[in-house]
Parts: sequence; structure tokens; C-alpha cells
Amino acid sequence: MITVGGFNTSIDKVMEMAELRSGAVNRASSVRAYPGGKGLHVARAVGALGEPATLVGLIDGPHRRFFEDALAPAGVAFQGTPIPDEVRTCLTIHEAGGRRITEVLEPGPEVDDARQRALSDAFLAAARNSAVAVLSGSVPRGFPEDVYARLVVALRESGVRCLVDASGGLLRAAAEARPFLIKPNRQEVEALLGERIEGVPAAADAARRLCARGIAIVVVSLGAEGAILASEGRVCHATAPPQPAANTVGSGDCLLAGVAVGLARGLPLDEVLRLGVACGTANTLSAEHGYIRREHVDAVLPQVRTAWLRMGA
Repeated sequence: MITVGGFNTSIDKVMEMAELRSGAVNRASSVRAYPGGKGLHVARAVGALGEPATLVGLIDGPHRRFFEDALAPAGVAFQGTPIPDEVRTCLTIHEAGGRRITEVLEPGPEVDDARQRALSDAFLAAARNSAVAVLSGSVPRGFPEDVYARLVVALRESGVRCLVDASGGLLRAAAEARPFLIKPNRQEVEALLGERIEGVPAAADAARRLCARGIAIVVVSLGAEGAILASEGRVCHATAPPQPAANTVGSGDCLLAGVAVGLARGLPLDEVLRLGVACGTANTLSAEHGYIRREHVDAVLPQVRTAWLRMGA
């Protein structure tokens, strides 16, 4: 079992239009809505790979069935903490030909102390019976920035490996609590270290330095340059061949799902990274955010190339 804390659930609304013009009337050619949130993307991708998963997050009454119906076919159990307000809506606008993708993210409801405790307690209860636990994305308004850090410490004391994918103060505090794994992107590594990261060698060196702070594994997603995994002084780089991308939103979430599954299955670390990159690439083949098909992963996986990098002293 893999438990995912995706506390800040959302309704993802995707609009297609020829061109988004600022200050003008814009008409969409199509609109679709999906259950969303980074944690949901991770949990659903875990389920697509055939591993049982539990997602813990906020939910309002009108949308509970919407989430449950979307997750059940993937084998994902949804533990939704009820709130009186609606979950947030996140709008993505795709312009014709893939020329631009614009995202508008609502702040979402503010959560009181009682519901904060309910979410945290539900996550810990499920995670303590899991092979791997994941904390993914932002948290609802009202939560302190050290919430992930406190959950990381609680799970370490229970002997559960915790993986964190966050940004800003959430990631900074979580990294100081020494989770088993963090998965920042290039910009998030730059924010953590306060320096520019240009190219694979610089990212590899940065990841190795983050590991030296007491984090067992650091995975850095690098977009078209693939991803790297650092652990115990060694760094692996993985790349996938270019694909005709229908959508890149959620690829980092699917990468993390593949990494979580690989760790739960006890794969060697280069194979963990290979599966992660295959999942991130498979996401680009679907128009829906954070959505992979097992057959797409199976097709991409043999094409992913991994190499252990030579690092300076």
C-alpha cells in the first residue's frame, strides 16, 4: 500500500482556445473538468501501475462522489475530510498547437484547527500501515509551513519512508526534517540552495549536496533533460526519447508516483528512476493532467536510458 497526502484537492478545469488575449473577450472551444490536485495525480498514477493506494485530502459534499468515481477504477481508496466550503478550482488554458499553457490556481478554502488535525491524523493512520508514504503539493490555507516536517518526523519514528514533493517554505521545512526522499524541480532546488542550477552536472552536484544534509534520496526533475537521482554520494541520470506531447501538466507528479512504486517494490535505484521517468513521459501522451495509462508506461519504459554519473571529489 502507498498512502498519499494530497491535502489541497481541486477541481481541474481545462479550456481549449485558439489564443488567450489579455484584456479581450476570449471564447473556449472546449471545457473539461476532472478531480485534481498533485496528490490525486500521484495516487491515481500509483493505481495505474497496479499498486493499491490511498489518497487523503479535503472534500466537499457535492464533489465526494465525483472523486470516488474517478479514483475507484484505478484501485485508489479516497479518505476525504469533509469541509463546508467548496474545494478550489484550478483553471488551465491550452492554446492551439500547444504554443502556450496558462494556469490559474485558486487559493482554496481556509481550514480550521480541527480539520487540520483530522487531515493529519487520517494521513498518519493510513501511512503507518504503508510501504511508502507521499506528501504532495500545497496545503490548504490555515496550515503552518512546518506541517509536512512534523509528519515526516512522525513517520520516521514509525519506520515509514516518507517522500515529499512541495515548494517554498513547505519544502524548506520538510527538507530540514530529513525525509527519506524529496523531489524538487530545477527551480525548487535553486530556491533551496539560493543559486542558479544550469545543466545536468550542476543539478547532480546540487542533489548530492542536499543528500549530505541527511536526506537519503534526492530526485530532481529537469523537464526535457530528464531527471537525476542522488543517494549515498552517487548520482544517476535518466532520459526518455522525445514524445509528441499532448500535455505536460502533472508529469512531475507521475514521475514521483513511479519512484514511489519502484521503492515499494524494492527495485534498484537506477530502475526506480527509470520507472519514474517513464511515468512522467507517459503523462505527456494524455490530454488530462497527471494521468497515465499502463500501456503507455510499458511502451516508454524500454526507451528510457539511465547512466551513473562520474562526480568530482
